[in-house]
Amino acid sequence: MKDGNCEGVRSHTREKRPLAGRLYRAYRAHTRWRAREKRHAGRNPVYLVLLLLFYLPVLFLLVKVFLSTGFRQELTGFLRSELFWNTLSFSCRQALYSAGLSLLLALPGAYFFGRFDFPGKRLLRSAMVLPFMLPGILVVLGMVVFYGNNGALNHWLALLFPDRGWRFTGLYGFWGIILAHVFYNFTFCLRLTGEAWERINPALHEASALLGAGPFFTWRRITLPLLAPTLLYLFLLVFLYSFLSFTVVLVLGGYLYKTFEVLIYIEYSSRLRFDRAALIAMVQLFLLAGFLYLQALAGRRLRRGGLFTGTLPPLKFRDYPWRTILFLLYLAFVGFFFLSPLAAVVARSFFSRGLPGALPTLENYRLLLTDGFRFAVGRSFTSVIAASTGLAVTVAFLTVSLAYYLARLRRDCPWGGADLWLQLPLGVSFVTFSSGLSLLAGRILPSGLLILWAQLFLAFPLVYSMLRTARRELGESLLEAAALLGASPSRILQTVELPLMRPALSTAAAYAAAFSLGDLAAVLMLGRGRVVTLSVAIYRLIGHYRFPQAIALGTLFILISLVLFLLMEGRSRPRLQDVFPRPEEAEEE
Repeated sequence: MKDGNCEGVRSHTREKRPLAGRLYRAYRAHTRWRAREKRHAGRNPVYLVLLLLFYLPVLFLLVKVFLSTGFRQELTGFLRSELFWNTLSFSCRQALYSAGLSLLLALPGAYFFGRFDFPGKRLLRSAMVLPFMLPGILVVLGMVVFYGNNGALNHWLALLFPDRGWRFTGLYGFWGIILAHVFYNFTFCLRLTGEAWERINPALHEASALLGAGPFFTWRRITLPLLAPTLLYLFLLVFLYSFLSFTVVLVLGGYLYKTFEVLIYIEYSSRLRFDRAALIAMVQLFLLAGFLYLQALAGRRLRRGGLFTGTLPPLKFRDYPWRTILFLLYLAFVGFFFLSPLAAVVARSFFSRGLPGALPTLENYRLLLTDGFRFAVGRSFTSVIAASTGLAVTVAFLTVSLAYYLARLRRDCPWGGADLWLQLPLGVSFVTFSSGLSLLAGRILPSGLLILWAQLFLAFPLVYSMLRTARRELGESLLEAAALLGASPSRILQTVELPLMRPALSTAAAYAAAFSLGDLAAVLMLGRGRVVTLSVAIYRLIGHYRFPQAIALGTLFILISLVLFLLMEGRSRPRLQDVFPRPEEAEEE
């Protein structure tokens, strides 16, 4: 009997050995495959092709400018001209005001977000990324509808103060441009400053109070020095965004107020002076290099890690009555400032001729399907929707696919020079890139392919950064466990890796689609009037003073932006039981 049992054990062991050998060989194959990927990451054809696509138009533009006849005379004449100094002065002044006011408006809210916990805090923090899902032309439309001469704000002032004659008339000018920039950037400053403030340990403030220091002294000697790197980084970042402003300045500034982006567009598209536009683009490129160097210095001092991860005190009226009242007033002000322009666009789209106080109607939406819309825009409503949707889906698919492929390829590599080359397009002017692309391939490639190329350049750096970080945080333990169980690389990708990466991929796709839908510069410069997207349609409707149709189309744009926002924020990280089936489910399969 015992011999029989021993013989059974030996036979059972012999049956298991081949399976163990296969699992070991599968794991070794997975390890060798990963090592081979890591060795060839920097020489991968996809990586090299992307670098060529990103930098060839810019290099072609620089070479064309340097080799042109009379380059030194043209450059010297432009740098000494009144046009250069006026453009530089306006660009720097409006960027300084925009960055400073954005931070000043964000600081009170950052205090409450960083020092207290309250209901709806997570939802509000998520909603702060919504402005980045809104295209610049939609922000301009909201500003016009709410703050314009015949806007909702002046309508309310006339009703509340009929005898005073109060009116807001500063939209079309310097302060209107700053108002639009602050609208676009302050929630971004609020979120990052609040997160930095939240990482400061409250014990530091308690120790300062125990030592007899007052609130102002604690703020000046403890809080402000700890927040200074974040504030400096955000200031330079918003300054850079405002310095490169195109859509807001083009619509609200006209030809009187010009950034270098608008000046390049005017020289290229209106005056057809391509060499002059290339020269201005080169000058702006060197100016941006200086700003990016300052931003990089500030970014090195930015504190990445957190010092405090404990719980914050809840903000209750019983414990903090005055602070609760101030926070509610701040929320009301921010809600009015941010939501009123968008709400005015939606509300006035249902009024006759888009006028406040008119009869409710759907006439504005019906006008989108008429010949008047086609005459003003150059394309029918269905073709505009088809072009916008097709471009957005294609850009999202290509950008996410290429970015995730490279993120997987470099998942074991530390952040280095290879990643930096994929991030540098963030510091290249989009109008400059479009100018170089037009000079390089404008007569060879069709307009749709040129726009696709330019929008891939626009969206790729942020999408790659998001997916690179998410893929590194995923780790390799689960994938190695699946390989040890005998799963092939393709099966691991389909059943383990992609389900776990689904939230990051959805967010990246939403951002890429939002970049494509909101792009105005590339379509105006490279579309040659043949490609009309939603942003271009709204721009042309505003230019033809067809505000009822522009408002209706802007409302549809707001709905699309909300869908993208919900797609980005509504995806939760999948649970392991959603990735790996339960034993009974596996048996059923």
